[in-house]
Amino acid sequence: MNSDRRRWRARCVELTPIANMKETKIAVAQMGSVLGDVRANLARVRHWIKLAAEDGISLTVFPECILSGYIFRDRKELSASAVRADGPELAEIEGWCKSYNTTVIVGYCELAPDGLFNSAAVIGPQGTIGTHRKRHLPFIGADRFMDEPPGTKPAIFNTSIGPVGVGICYEIRFPEVFRTLALAGAEIIALPTNWPEQSEILATHFTRVRAAENFVYVLAANRYDTERDVRFLGASQIVDPTGHVRAHAERKEGLFSAAFDRQLARNKRIVFREGEFEVSPWRDRRPQTYCLD
Repeated sequence: MNSDRRRWRARCVELTPIANMKETKIAVAQMGSVLGDVRANLARVRHWIKLAAEDGISLTVFPECILSGYIFRDRKELSASAVRADGPELAEIEGWCKSYNTTVIVGYCELAPDGLFNSAAVIGPQGTIGTHRKRHLPFIGADRFMDEPPGTKPAIFNTSIGPVGVGICYEIRFPEVFRTLALAGAEIIALPTNWPEQSEILATHFTRVRAAENFVYVLAANRYDTERDVRFLGASQIVDPTGHVRAHAERKEGLFSAAFDRQLARNKRIVFREGEFEVSPWRDRRPQTYCLD
């Protein structure tokens, strides 16, 4: 079996040559946030956007609620640090993405006419492509005071490097979220997050499983700092569609990048021996049997 696994891994490489094409780079930004100081956090985001562009990175994922922080004590305090989707803060990020010709996914606390939402904006050179509002809200930090958004459509957005799905933090615990995004065509699933140290199992196991079971890249962007009495885990990472970790931030601040191979995300078969020992978890799904009476 070990030799079969080696042959499978070798085959994965053969399926996805990139030597003769321009490499597409994707990244996660592991950084801290100053609670309630949107201007300071914007300056940090701009710093990493600029460095990402200089490094030729096409897509960068930032942590959850990075513009505001997360450990708020009440809804009033949270509201004071929330920003509007059409406000000057996101407009600044749109301008940077246009200037640097890059795409980012940025988490923020959204103040909207119909409530407060834990949101992540997908922003490219042409402006805001779309926004995902977190639907699964744990009783933790800012999420205690967020509203559940309306709507049921998958949060998938067409970017310059392909279709990107978005979940936020706690949503990795729901396999339905990632499977729905993958079925909708996502080749990358971005996960802005604020994992505390108690969430190590998510960073160690869930990211790899969600990537491998859905044959997608998973980009999890977390913080590594302390806010009030909460220490964040770090462990931002990029996992490829075979479940292998291609970049890992461990407990350091910075940009962590990897090559994006679109063909690898489009391959939904695992071949140990051609025509003899193959599995196709995508083709072999039986949705009609996945129901409750």
